[in-house]
Amino acid sequence: MKTSTLLLCAAMLALGVVQTKAQMSEYDYNQPVGWATVDGGVTGSNDENPIRVTSRQELNNALSGSTPATIYIDGQIEFTGVLSRSGVSNKTIYGLPGSALVNLTHSETPSRSGILRLTDCNNIIIRNVTFKASGAYDMDGNDNLDLHGSTNIWVDHCDFQDGVDGNFDCNNGSDNIAVTWCRFHYLIEPWPDGPGKSDDHRFSNLWGGSDSEEDSPGHLNTTFYACWWDEGCRERMPRVRFGKVHMLNCLYKSDMLRNTGYAIGIGYLASIYVERCAFIDVKNPYKDQTSGSKTDYYVTFKDCEGIDDITLQDGNSTAYVPSYTLEGMPVNQVETEVSKYAGATLNVEYGEGVTTGISNIGVSDADVVSTEYFSPSGTKLNAPQRGLNIVRQKMSDGTVRTRKTIVK
Repeated sequence: MKTSTLLLCAAMLALGVVQTKAQMSEYDYNQPVGWATVDGGVTGSNDENPIRVTSRQELNNALSGSTPATIYIDGQIEFTGVLSRSGVSNKTIYGLPGSALVNLTHSETPSRSGILRLTDCNNIIIRNVTFKASGAYDMDGNDNLDLHGSTNIWVDHCDFQDGVDGNFDCNNGSDNIAVTWCRFHYLIEPWPDGPGKSDDHRFSNLWGGSDSEEDSPGHLNTTFYACWWDEGCRERMPRVRFGKVHMLNCLYKSDMLRNTGYAIGIGYLASIYVERCAFIDVKNPYKDQTSGSKTDYYVTFKDCEGIDDITLQDGNSTAYVPSYTLEGMPVNQVETEVSKYAGATLNVEYGEGVTTGISNIGVSDADVVSTEYFSPSGTKLNAPQRGLNIVRQKMSDGTVRTRKTIVK
């Protein structure tokens, strides 16, 4: 290998960016953002201790304890009921190309549905994983991915298909979460005649399971960035209770939203800031789903496509505006970029993940010692160039921050 190529690879690895191993938008920060950068941020395993898993049992064994582990899903892993893990921390899960977690069981027994549930877990990264279930069925079953009381979670470039109860739900005091570049859709027709009485339960994401979740007020704080609610999604994109939720640059484009259904559900004590999202042929960008005495909420739509700027408020709730910095992309780029790159589009190879060297912006209070600029391919620059730049800063406490910036 030529010296120049070695230097290029070294620069890219030092940045935690492996462009030859991943297909990404120029607006992809390739690291936790928003709420996932507070209270210590999310580092997962830092790509330490790789483990290849090819079965449910191997995945179960790998998801244990607090020792850092980088879990690579290889091939199709079949489930006939939810895999529930608790008390796990410091893990990164990658889906290798062509892999998936699959539960195609259609049953009236709720316990046979669902794929993965994380309870009281912390510092977890899930990237490039495809979740496939048997289709929506209203029986109070399990979800493709479900977070219970779990904190500091980053879910990125995942593809969620045909969840029985939901595609990806979050409840019971979970907090400090980022969901980025994920795709939600339904490819299987919904199953009718469920005991819950809905013949079309394609309700994608529930954030806060009920108005009586006593441990959720003040929690469920989440950033959704560059996510795509695609064909078949009917409701809950997401439906939010309690949390401060930032929706930035998300794409809503589903036939179900042209005449029926709704995109964002407003629940009890929801504080939602919807910024530069694209609602394409969406009849109902939102729906008030509060009732009785529990009607407090505050929702802001700003600079979106498909809905004018509007503020919705009831009760004593006050406005939520994100305090962190997350630039994102212009709204006129959302449909093109998100529809091209959202989902399991990363071409990760075993042992060569793309999150090595995460340094969350805003976590360290140390001073900047030096700043270097690189092109997306890893070439060092004398100064920032127009378009995408990768910035690497050495801090006085010895840490290194890596981030992406756009120069217009």
